Amino acid sequence: MKKLFLLTALMSLLSTVGAQAVGTKSGNGGKSNGCKQQANVTGISTVAVDEFAKRIGQRNVVLLDVRGPKEYAEGHLEGARNVEWGNGFEDRMQSSGIKAGETVAVYCRAGRRSMAAAKALTKMGYRVVNLDGGIMAWRKAGKPVVK
Repeated sequence: MKKLFLLTALMSLLSTVGAQAVGTKSGNGGKSNGCKQQANVTGISTVAVDEFAKRIGQRNVVLLDVRGPKEYAEGHLEGARNVEWGNGFEDRMQSSGIKAGETVAVYCRAGRRSMAAAKALTKMGYRVVNLDGGIMAWRKAGKPVVK
């Protein structure tokens, strides 16, 4: 019985120490500093507005709006191509002329669809930069859109 108790206590202690080590890995006690500079998920760079603006200004980066045509018409980033996310996305990408291997900077309204599209794009062979917060964050930051 004592051995079982000691084993349980030891496991509990190790679990607590492991959780603390994971929480302090970021160097700030596991607490968020509110900075959303960049997060990588399976080869996708998700970046904040200012970094996204820098990236789309680079050569050989294709800007992609994955919202529906009506949303796109209401306002989009200058130079963005519109390939709607959803059923048939892969086929629409193939017919878009955007070649696999290119870097695609992708956005949507708030970031949910663009992240889903980004995952599909990486599987199709694209390098992907995703706008954190979508066009809503872009507008909130005072960046321009065109109609």
